[in-house]
Amino acid sequence: MSDSEFLVAVLARFARLLPAARDLPHILDELSRSAVDVLKPDGVSVELCLPEQSELRRATPDELLELEACQWDCLRGPAVVARTCGAPMTVTEVARYRDMWPEYAELAEQHGFSSVAAIPMRVEHAETGVLSLYSRRPRGWTSADLSVAALLAGMAAGHIASMNLVRQHQRMTEQLQRALTTRIVVEQAKGVIAHAHRTTPTAAFELIRAHARRNRITVHAVARGIIELGLRI
Repeated sequence: MSDSEFLVAVLARFARLLPAARDLPHILDELSRSAVDVLKPDGVSVELCLPEQSELRRATPDELLELEACQWDCLRGPAVVARTCGAPMTVTEVARYRDMWPEYAELAEQHGFSSVAAIPMRVEHAETGVLSLYSRRPRGWTSADLSVAALLAGMAAGHIASMNLVRQHQRMTEQLQRALTTRIVVEQAKGVIAHAHRTTPTAAFELIRAHARRNRITVHAVARGIIELGLRI
C-alpha cells in the first residue's frame, strides 16, 4: 500500500469511528491513534478546553502528560503559542527555546523529546484545543505533516462541535418539556382550587402562590401537592 493509500485508509477509519465516539476522551484517543499511524511521531498529546467544561488532556506516552501540564501551568510552550496565535507552531530543537520556555525545555530534555509540532484545534470558530506531535530526535516538520495533522484535528474538532450542538438541543428540549409539564400541573391545580373556592382561575393562582410563599416552596410543588396529594388551601 502506498503512503497516499495508507493515509486515505486511516482517514476513512477515523471518519467512520468518530460518529460512534460518544464522549470526548474516546474522540481524543482516536485522534491520537490516527496521528501516530500516519505521521509516526514518538509521542502525541491533545489538550482540549471547551466553554463550561473542565480541561481534558490525553497523551501517549504517559510521560507527556507532565510535559503538557508544565507548559499550560506556566503558559509557556509551543502549544500555548499555537492556541494563542491560531496557527501551527513547529520546533525542530526544543533546547534552542530554553530562554523563552525554560521550564518546558528542561522537562522536555529530561524526558528525551527534542522536536514538537503544535497544531490548534478549531471548535465553533474558536481555538479551544491543540494537537501536539513529538519526536525524540530533531525533526523538520514538513508542510505535508502539518496539513495532515490539521486535517485530523479539524475532523475531530468538527465532530466535537456537532456533538456539543446536539447536546445543547437536547438540554433545551428537556428544559422546555419540564416547563410544559410544570405549566400543565399548575393549570390543573388552578382549576381544582377555583372550583373549591368558587372563584376565578386568576384568583386561584394567587391563593396557590401565597401558600407557596408562606411555606417557602415553589408554586410547582404546591400545584403537585394539590393534584397528586389532595392538598387544599
